[in-house]
Amino acid sequence: MKAVLWPLGLGTLLLILEAGLSFRPAAGGPPHLRLGYRHSPCDGVVLVGRDGEWGHVCNQEWTLAEASVVCRQLGCGPAVGAPKYVPLLGETLRPRLHNVSCRGDEPSFWDCSLGAWTQTACPHEWVVVALCANGTFREIRLVKGRSPCAGLPEIRNVNGVDRLCGLHEEEATVFCGELGCGRALQAPRRAAAGSSRYMTCQGTEPTIRNCRLNNNLRGGCDFQQDAEVVCSGHVEARLEGGEHPCAGRLEVRRGLTWGTVCDADLDQATAHVVCRELRCGSAVWAPSGAHFGLGSGPVWTEAFRCAGNESLLFHCPRGPGHRCGHRRDAGLRCSEFRLVNGSGGCEGRVELQVQGAWAPICAAHWDLADATVLCHQLNCGSAEATPPGGHFGAGDVGIWPDAFHCAGTEPYLWHCPVSTLGNRACAPGSTAAAVCSGLPHALRLRGGHSRCDGRAEVSLDGAWGRVLDAAWDLRAAAVVCAQLGCGRAHRAYDAPPPSRALPVGLSRARCRGTETRLTQCNVSRSALVPAGTSRDAGVVCSGSRRVRLAGGPHRCAGRVEVLLGGAWGTVCDDGWDLRDAQVVCGQLGCGHALRALGAAPFGAGSGRIWMGELRCGGRESALWRCPSGGAQGCGHKEDAGVVCSESVALRLRGGTQRCAGWLDVFYNGTWGAVCSNALQDISMSIICKQLGCGEQGWLENRPVPTGSGPSWVDNIECRRLRNSTLWQCPSAPWHPQSCAPGEEAWITCAGTPLPTPPSPPFPGEAVLRVRGGEDGCSGRVELWHAGSWGTVCDDSWDLADAEVVCRQLGCGPAMDAPMGAAFGPGSGPVWLDEVGCRGSETSLWSCPAEPWGLGDCGHKEDAGVRCSREWVAAGQVVAGWLGAGVAAGRGAHWGLPRWLSCVHWARAARSGWGLRCSPRLRPLPFSCR
Repeated sequence: MKAVLWPLGLGTLLLILEAGLSFRPAAGGPPHLRLGYRHSPCDGVVLVGRDGEWGHVCNQEWTLAEASVVCRQLGCGPAVGAPKYVPLLGETLRPRLHNVSCRGDEPSFWDCSLGAWTQTACPHEWVVVALCANGTFREIRLVKGRSPCAGLPEIRNVNGVDRLCGLHEEEATVFCGELGCGRALQAPRRAAAGSSRYMTCQGTEPTIRNCRLNNNLRGGCDFQQDAEVVCSGHVEARLEGGEHPCAGRLEVRRGLTWGTVCDADLDQATAHVVCRELRCGSAVWAPSGAHFGLGSGPVWTEAFRCAGNESLLFHCPRGPGHRCGHRRDAGLRCSEFRLVNGSGGCEGRVELQVQGAWAPICAAHWDLADATVLCHQLNCGSAEATPPGGHFGAGDVGIWPDAFHCAGTEPYLWHCPVSTLGNRACAPGSTAAAVCSGLPHALRLRGGHSRCDGRAEVSLDGAWGRVLDAAWDLRAAAVVCAQLGCGRAHRAYDAPPPSRALPVGLSRARCRGTETRLTQCNVSRSALVPAGTSRDAGVVCSGSRRVRLAGGPHRCAGRVEVLLGGAWGTVCDDGWDLRDAQVVCGQLGCGHALRALGAAPFGAGSGRIWMGELRCGGRESALWRCPSGGAQGCGHKEDAGVVCSESVALRLRGGTQRCAGWLDVFYNGTWGAVCSNALQDISMSIICKQLGCGEQGWLENRPVPTGSGPSWVDNIECRRLRNSTLWQCPSAPWHPQSCAPGEEAWITCAGTPLPTPPSPPFPGEAVLRVRGGEDGCSGRVELWHAGSWGTVCDDSWDLADAEVVCRQLGCGPAMDAPMGAAFGPGSGPVWLDEVGCRGSETSLWSCPAEPWGLGDCGHKEDAGVRCSREWVAAGQVVAGWLGAGVAAGRGAHWGLPRWLSCVHWARAARSGWGLRCSPRLRPLPFSCR
């Protein structure tokens, strides 16, 4: 990593001084002046020449006054820096002129107060440098912070940008002052007693480029140790206490202190600037009266007077504000989505803002559940309709191919599953649309499993309130279901109260069942309800029926679960086949069915078993439209599972560690390559974060292996979206020959963490175990993942795989890798299939395999191991031979080279014990006698 020397323009100044002198001044002539050892003649060490000799200037004090005279005389503009520089050891330097002092307005350097012309040794270890405006310097700045007065310090030169590292309080103070950001409140490093610094400032310099540099202390920068610089002029905003990141109480940080804002000081223009700063689109609502709860800390009395076009709150003018308490804390709701071209802000074409530009969403997968979430997000009540594509116009820009898969209960569209990768281009003009009810007299159901079941809430006078009723019945529930477009009423019940305090909207409703809105019934709007006399009104409508796939690695693979009557249940595998599975995949927008699995392959479910003996034709719109013979006699060990073609996964293959390798995507049941030609830094960052491998990655040129299978996807161009994954990135459509020869992507991520194991069921409990054997070192291999124990399929299972399991268990080398459920069939999911360990991995989940839970095995193919349990005995014998004392117990591995476990020791054999080796392990470098 480049150190501070480079951005200050001094990177290659003093290699060997005399070797750098390109000419010598004439003996006996007038003195000469130049800046040396730099690519630009307007940056560098100040060199003076006289009597045929060049040398540097020896000054204890060197300021912008002296440097400005030098720069002006050389025609390089004003001085922008006057650092002092300590060269590296071995660099030869010869002083020529001692103790120069200038006022700064002299026409020539020679008109300054000059000391002695002599080549006697300089008592100071540094040499003086002048940096001129016409040189390489461009600007200093703080980056990756939330305002120009906070972040990581950088200097930009004409030839690039370089980070500064290791700054302490004095250096940060100079940096903040130079930026006009006030005093430094936080520095990247804390000063340690007696510590030496590469850059040293007194804290009073007018520019960071006047500080002293000691090149002998230059070392590699460890930026992970550095905090950001925070100056007193820093300002940033955040939203707290809301249901998603773009809604909540407005809090403003000034310097290091967070405080709130009076609701009277938040106008529409300022609200839009806050939303823009937070990358949350536009402001849609600014509630008053601490709607999102009371804040803490100060309530700022200085108000922001934004014009509305500023990019950050920091840039807004400020003036005196109101004085108030936290009961008047301002709130704000923003949205990266909007409705346009309708009669108002609550109906129209659905558009998404990405990087400052608005574009319409494709209508192909847009439905009422998606629209319900958007209407709530925009504070527009409930969804009433999703008109056909293009109803509100097509717009004049390209259509985003994002497909949302909402249940209708999510608080924010980005909380819904989103699929974009591989989607086909949207048909021209097919833009999504929504019509919302608006807040007056709006109705919604909350706390349920879909948009059509839950606790009823109404909006009266623009605020949501509860519906309480001591005699809530099916007639009132029928009005609710009809108003929401949710079909018939199946159940009216007493719902649990909301977790957040809500006022009472309606205290009773007496309906005939034919009304079009709940407020048309005989209702009471009194908020005074006697304690214990009424309960929250709950509704289950016929439109609440849903299907989902649970317990799998992706929304398009898992245990089939059906929501009926407001409760989730499963489907029996009796008669379950691909035609039934096809209905589920089509209903979920997951492509076509690849596998119809039985015997609870994704773990046993819970609750009712709603269906069994299904006889679908494969083209039904919903699973409950298929003929069914019932689920009598079924248990959850017979729960049905499905793998659809749109189930996707990601991996890096072929590297020496899991954070580098060929980038593969799992699609249509097959692993295939990803093409590299359009991948940019943001795409690599998203990929590496998704794989748990840090936040940066880069492409490498590697010879592409032959016969590596399909290449699935090309032209991936990720966007900066909230909580992005690769599945949200636009690309070319899926195709098995997407890459041209040599385009397959090899990615190396910056992070190289250890493989992440599944979470243990309880603190301290193992995540891998063996069951059914005679001890803890033999048996059926079982893994804990996604909340349940499951097994490993024996497809491709061999001694190398068993070797990894035995080592992980601390049970010595593997002796055997039994297959075919040799230790009895297990239960729960079959978590891993086609395991392909080399034998050297630290854990089983580090080995190549099919995506978790996507195998095609049953429990009659469960894999097992038999381990030698010989670490203790072998350790004691070998430790004795090597004079190493007594070996540790099982699992300690006693610090010996791993290949010792594979020696066939004649002495050990005579002692009555031996060791087996995996055939994949390397031959030994020696033999024992």
